[in-house]
Amino acid sequence: MLDYKLYYWDLPFRGNFILLLLEEVGAKYERHGASDLYPERSLKIKNPGMAPPYLYECKSKTYFAQMPAILMHLGREYDYLPKRAETHTLALKTILDCNDVLMEITNFNGMAMWQKSNWEEFRYSRLPDWMKIFEKTGLEHGLKDGKGFMLGSTLSIADIATAALFGTMVYSFPQLNEDLQENAPHIASLCQRVEARPAIKGFLDAQRGQYGNGYCGGQIEQSLRKMID
Repeated sequence: MLDYKLYYWDLPFRGNFILLLLEEVGAKYERHGASDLYPERSLKIKNPGMAPPYLYECKSKTYFAQMPAILMHLGREYDYLPKRAETHTLALKTILDCNDVLMEITNFNGMAMWQKSNWEEFRYSRLPDWMKIFEKTGLEHGLKDGKGFMLGSTLSIADIATAALFGTMVYSFPQLNEDLQENAPHIASLCQRVEARPAIKGFLDAQRGQYGNGYCGGQIEQSLRKMID
């Protein structure tokens, strides 16, 4: 029996946050193009959202929108949320931080294309600070060289989200790998370990074999590549 239908474009960006978790837990799901719902039908579904991703849960016949909300729902369903109140809250905070980084690296979701001056301010000021925030959070909760996780001794939704953010980023833009290694070496190692998990590795190998280093597509990605290359 099918568990979910995910509506998103083929490139990773926000979609991989959900896909990596679905692969990790062995959920049965179908991929559907974003155009199946967006934009014409998006306001006709129950619990609409502004834009993809949308997740349809078959057992409850319910749509979920907004990547952080979808991840929190799946985290509860599959017991990937920390038990303690503080770390439970930090898991949500980590996902929201990821969403903020996605917004910032695309210059507020493509509100304007990158120019050299504001790109350099982001890359050499804002992005390192974001990396350091993730690094400090992990170190404060037991992340060490080659072991541990973002919020304790157990893999959680925070680790999946962190790998979907930075693992995808440095694969799509290898020039940023040095930035991550310099500012968040333990996060870089964590991303590698999460991406090496069997189900996730198989998925990423297939995705990257098909789409190469594609990131978010369109003019936004063209603008990013112009700055980085």
